[in-house]
Amino acid sequence: MKLTLAEAAAPTDTLAELQCDAQAVYWLARCPNTGEMQLWQWLADDSAPPHCLVEEAVGSRVNQYGGGSHVPLLGGIAWVRQRDQALMYRSPNGTAQCWQQHAQRAYGGLCTDPERERVIAIEEDAHGQRLVAVSSQGRQVIHEGGDFYGAPVISDDGSYLAWVSWSLPHMPWQRSQLNTATLTSHGQLENDQQRDLGAAVSQPQFAPHNALICMSDHAGWWQPWQVNLTTPRCLGSTPVDHITTPWQLGEHQHAWRDDRQLYCQLRQGAAQLYRRRSGREEALLDEPGRVASIVVAEHGDYAIVQSAGAGAQLMRFDEHRSRRCLAGQPPLALTTATAQWLEAPVGHAGETVHGFFYPTRSDDDAPLIVRVHGGPTAATYPVYDPLVAYWQQQGFHVLDINPRGSGNFGRRYRECLAGRWGISDTEDVVALVRAACQRYPIAPQGCFIRGQSAGGFTALNALAASRLFAAATSLYGVTDALTLAAQTHRFESGYLGWLIGDATQLAQRSPAFQVAHCTRPLKALFIQGGKDAVVVPEQTHAMARHIEQHGGEAQTLLFDNERHGIRHPHARQTMLAREAAFYRQCLGSQGCD
Repeated sequence: MKLTLAEAAAPTDTLAELQCDAQAVYWLARCPNTGEMQLWQWLADDSAPPHCLVEEAVGSRVNQYGGGSHVPLLGGIAWVRQRDQALMYRSPNGTAQCWQQHAQRAYGGLCTDPERERVIAIEEDAHGQRLVAVSSQGRQVIHEGGDFYGAPVISDDGSYLAWVSWSLPHMPWQRSQLNTATLTSHGQLENDQQRDLGAAVSQPQFAPHNALICMSDHAGWWQPWQVNLTTPRCLGSTPVDHITTPWQLGEHQHAWRDDRQLYCQLRQGAAQLYRRRSGREEALLDEPGRVASIVVAEHGDYAIVQSAGAGAQLMRFDEHRSRRCLAGQPPLALTTATAQWLEAPVGHAGETVHGFFYPTRSDDDAPLIVRVHGGPTAATYPVYDPLVAYWQQQGFHVLDINPRGSGNFGRRYRECLAGRWGISDTEDVVALVRAACQRYPIAPQGCFIRGQSAGGFTALNALAASRLFAAATSLYGVTDALTLAAQTHRFESGYLGWLIGDATQLAQRSPAFQVAHCTRPLKALFIQGGKDAVVVPEQTHAMARHIEQHGGEAQTLLFDNERHGIRHPHARQTMLAREAAFYRQCLGSQGCD
């Protein structure tokens, strides 16, 4: 099957934010025409197919990365309208109401409080964040004074509220605290307590009998801990991460009921989904891949998953591992090769960098595209990506790299980047590409590197540092860390100091500085959203001018209506066509179909 440009440009994150109640499951699905997220529902055990509940774009902009943008309540559904961040409610009879709207506020991390017929949400404006309760009767601030709030959750009996908090300069995966409080009959908080385990906590959940379970990495890995005990107790001692890095609000990657638990474990960058019943553990996926979201209900166990052979799918798991795909892509009949694990020694003795290599089907030397994810604490997975398959069909090898600092490999690997961004990540890319060149038939002068957001920073630095790379593509990438530190949004405003250091180091580690000290002209393609509030467009324009002023070649593709990430299908197709043309130009039309 030869992929068309439209198929190749399709995003991989087409399903997200799984929720459930006693009657149904709910999720977000990306509209193929607009690229925006819409709210869908499937009534459990109904013969009817899933249907779209809310056609207008749904999504939170809290912390710019959002999450937790919808939640079922009293047979209806509450959601955040993306365009104006209004908090909406649709009653069981289908009537939509606006519960809260303010021009300068954003909402996210929604959780349901059915006892009081309201929603708990994180509210953000220019003055900071707070926890609020919102209903048809209005808005009530229930907790304020914290720097950042995340993951609010209410116990099944409505008596307790738990949430995560953290303060600048930390990010939520570096140092965060678990908070609990008692909910009065009037919905106010009492007996507010905070627990600091010395590292980071994430995704608190109330199990039966009000047992409070959260993921903590104070022992080196994201593992489940029951924390409302005199001494916290680890419920999953396997030394692997059980969740991904918490960039968004409202993530659910573990679930607990009386008779069963669902959770995932990540090994070599791939997630397997497990179910435990009566003390017995069973793997639910044929092969490890990616587990984006999990919920458990009386009517079934559900997860949004990706695999090497299929894009995002919403799966229902019944007894004896029987399963049904409710939404998403069917398995694909592809002739392209799947991921091969690749690693190389770096840094101190015993340290390695690793990634996934996707060979093209050619016995001759072929060009290579190296892809660096964002974050830099995000991660890449060995799952189907139509863009990888497209490049393979076009005659390119593809290498997806998880440099030191990536998530899913434990706290130590993630913190290897402390004070070394712009050094370790560049070393890792060069080391893994050299390992690939020794093992696979890669064309000399045919290595390209592309990165998005933080990955663009690494891609441009690697281009300047090593003659291995013929050119780079930066997708809304960081180019000037010193300027970014002054311009970026509050959520990440302290992050660069941890990653790099003081003002002098921020300047010297940046691609703008590296290009100025490079002794050869460079080639780069820049792709940018005009409404990006994370990496502002001026960064990209300034970097393009910088390369040209130093004798290089810079091309820029700007999408006026896009933000941090290119979403609209037409824009994504235009982006891919331009990138393919750029590589062909660099290769002199050799090695591409």
